[in-house]
Amino acid sequence: MYQANVYRIMIASPSDIQEEINVAVEVLNSWNNLHSEPNKMVLLPLHWSISSYPASGKHPQKLLDKQVVEKSDLLVCVFGAKLGTPTDTEISGTVEEIKEQRKAGKDVMMFFKKNVDDISSVDPIQLQKLKEFKESVKNEFLWADFTDTKDFKQQLNNKLQLYINDNWGRIVFGNKEENGLSIIESLSDFDIERLKNWANSRSTRSYHHDFLGGRSVYNVGDVAYEVTTGRERAEWDEFYERLLSAGFVDVERYDSHGNPVYKLKKTAYDYVDGIKTEK
Repeated sequence: MYQANVYRIMIASPSDIQEEINVAVEVLNSWNNLHSEPNKMVLLPLHWSISSYPASGKHPQKLLDKQVVEKSDLLVCVFGAKLGTPTDTEISGTVEEIKEQRKAGKDVMMFFKKNVDDISSVDPIQLQKLKEFKESVKNEFLWADFTDTKDFKQQLNNKLQLYINDNWGRIVFGNKEENGLSIIESLSDFDIERLKNWANSRSTRSYHHDFLGGRSVYNVGDVAYEVTTGRERAEWDEFYERLLSAGFVDVERYDSHGNPVYKLKKTAYDYVDGIKTEK
């Protein structure tokens, strides 16, 4: 058992987006499996289909705002070729959710799909409204465009980790604060050796390749480590998790097989320089 902060992430979209909703939930669940315990953090997906309940007395969108939007810590909005159905006060339900989130001072991440799977199903009026909305918010939002569900999955993985690093990287429980320092103190001698090799390399990146027969090669800067057992692979996963938690690396992108490519941050170089100074 471990104590963790729970961050509720609402996934919003018009009705033409379906697969991406499932992908977003998959990304959040995958992040929890890999990073929840070392980061003392849980990402809880919210969506009207699983997080709302029948009620009455107000416009349906206002009920959803109360039941779901108000509870969310981060809103992830995905648009395809529609802006959505108007509410009693806004041009679409998704737009209302965005405005409610921003009114509460909370963040919104927006993703726009560049390619339409079935052009014959596109409503030109809805597509025009979406274009007008995108143009109207260009000075207020930094969004990401994606091509397909695979691209969306990789981008959400990457952007979400960057957001967490900048906004939720420090965890506080009562009077006890847990940050990168406790993670740094837990680094093993082998962790530090790998980190020093990485910091002294010409390349700032680390990645791995899997080969037939269960063999893997982990490239850390200019140094390659061969891995042959599941236990060794699990240890490497934990190594990267410790570096992420300490703020030493970021996930720069994901390769064609969905494996993360890590990039060393300045804080890691400063830490390695500090080790040299101590000696």
